[in-house]
Amino acid sequence: LVVVVIAVTARTAMFIGAALVLAERSPVAASVPRRGRDFAFLAHVAFGDLGRVVIGAVTSLEIWFALVTFMVMNGVNASLVWPGISRAEAILLSSLLSAALVFVPMRVFSYLSLVSTLSLLVAMGAMLAAALTMLAWANPYDHIGQPALIQLQNFPRSVGIIVFCFAGHPCFPIVHECMVERSKWRASVYITFLLAFLYYGGLGVFGYLVFGMDLAASFTENLAQLENALLCRSVSAIAFFVKIQLTAPLLMNAILVSIWAPRAGEPEWPAERLLALAALMAVTALTAVAFSDDIAVIASLTGSLFTMMTSVLFPTVAHLRLAEMMESNGSRSSRVPHFLVIAFGVVMAVLGT
Repeated sequence: LVVVVIAVTARTAMFIGAALVLAERSPVAASVPRRGRDFAFLAHVAFGDLGRVVIGAVTSLEIWFALVTFMVMNGVNASLVWPGISRAEAILLSSLLSAALVFVPMRVFSYLSLVSTLSLLVAMGAMLAAALTMLAWANPYDHIGQPALIQLQNFPRSVGIIVFCFAGHPCFPIVHECMVERSKWRASVYITFLLAFLYYGGLGVFGYLVFGMDLAASFTENLAQLENALLCRSVSAIAFFVKIQLTAPLLMNAILVSIWAPRAGEPEWPAERLLALAALMAVTALTAVAFSDDIAVIASLTGSLFTMMTSVLFPTVAHLRLAEMMESNGSRSSRVPHFLVIAFGVVMAVLGT
């Protein structure tokens, strides 16, 4: 399932890059700075004002639900590393820091994203090191046989949760447009999604092998029970905290751009836009605190409904539409991948929701 979802979402990521290149030919692009070209911009060029309004609302909701989930995860991780800080306090602090990092220029933030990637590798290494003691406390899956691996009734729900892991597609237009060499977008997609496969596939399977039926929705909660691996559990929790903390500002900025995009020739941060960022931060933090014990519910709903629309269906449909508008030599065979992706997205969205 991880391989299928990664293949689909990597393809839609490339659709996004191709759609942005096509959208540059539109007269609308002349009035929108590159940093302001988001999903709403693509929807406006492809489908007009109605498309812009609809995808803007859906995208904002999807990213916001993902952001809330990430803040809950950071609350879990921070309270594990620093027991003196409550989960609610950690969520509030993480939300405040995320808002502050929105002001970091994208090119500078790209280096921080490298730190985020390294944090993933550190977390994986810490989990592997913790496994050295697993003979004493592990609960391997095969003690209950085949049902531990395959339960068909959970297929759509599982796809929804895996798709949730790729909720960052609405951030891709900003990243693409801020690249110095946009021709390398395809290579960037291949590399990052390969890392995603190694991380989600490897760490997900390994976590279940170690914790079995006791695996929590956020497995860093399981790490708190490992008395024989105190150092590894702390390193892992800190690494996940850093990774999420450096991802959250991208999501927060994408939400803000969809609500209030900067305009060419005007200051990027007028007072009203600063107030909008503060309000977004406050609502996110308070909602995350309220739902701090329901992380699995939020993640599965977000993945099956909102992420399926924004990360799978919209990029595909938008690229199809822009190709029809801007190109006259497209063949029907070139559309087959689009139709396959649309079929997958519709079926999984309906069944998963």
